[in-house]
Amino acid sequence: MAAFALTTWLLLDSSTCRNAEGYGCLGLAVLWSYAVVFLSFLFSWAALRIVDVRPAWLTALLGVGIGYYVVWSFRGAGWFSGASWYVQLALYVAAFALAAWFTQSRGPRWPRAAVVLVLVLLTPLGSFAATQAAQSSQNSELAAAGVSLLGPDLPAGYYLNGVGTTGSTAESQPTFYYRLTPDSLRKGADTMDELHQEIQVIIGPVQPGFTPPSHCAALTSGSLEPSPACTPVAPGVWRWSNYDYVKYFTRVGDAVAVIQANTPPVSDALLRELATTIRVRTPSYFSAG
Repeated sequence: MAAFALTTWLLLDSSTCRNAEGYGCLGLAVLWSYAVVFLSFLFSWAALRIVDVRPAWLTALLGVGIGYYVVWSFRGAGWFSGASWYVQLALYVAAFALAAWFTQSRGPRWPRAAVVLVLVLLTPLGSFAATQAAQSSQNSELAAAGVSLLGPDLPAGYYLNGVGTTGSTAESQPTFYYRLTPDSLRKGADTMDELHQEIQVIIGPVQPGFTPPSHCAALTSGSLEPSPACTPVAPGVWRWSNYDYVKYFTRVGDAVAVIQANTPPVSDALLRELATTIRVRTPSYFSAG
């Protein structure tokens, strides 16, 4: 397995791979990945026959299959650390030992059934672990954002998407941003009409140029320029529009949220509802979408 891993690295780093036509290096990598599995089975089968392990073909088949499955599950869960090659080698050795035990054992069947159950549960457990790790990482990022985490009452039929932060620089203040996306676009927005159905939200510190209703320069970078006036619609909430493009500004303490969308397809009433229900939320609120 280590030899095949080294060969894979050499192939991907070769000039033949980098200069390949069509799908290029990706196509060669995909073809090689299938070839590696088959070659691993052949070499394992031959090696097991030499050391007189029987049935060699079944042990090799199970060993290669279990090994790749376990390594794939571990990689998807993010359980590999810097010494991943040593861990992968140990997992492959354990996989072949397990395969030999499966094919040679003549004892009760329940221990093998228990091992099969553990293997079956490995993928969902890995997926759950990866999800929890991603949420924990996002929560840590949001907790260190340096700006209030403002969020509205989530309307029915929408979910939070594209949550992120930008750090403070010499030219700009830290900001926190996300989108409210219709459930119908969970597979992604492909056209401009679909993109216009999303609601953009950006939060940042209140800047000197933000003096509504006379000036609504919120979250600008660089030099402040005169901005259009905006209309008060509720305490701490103002509205500005340019034809069908509408922005609502909501001030909460030392932070201001800018909620913006095209109307239509987004209704102005929905934007106003979001602007008037926005308040400070915990980081977990933004990972529940």
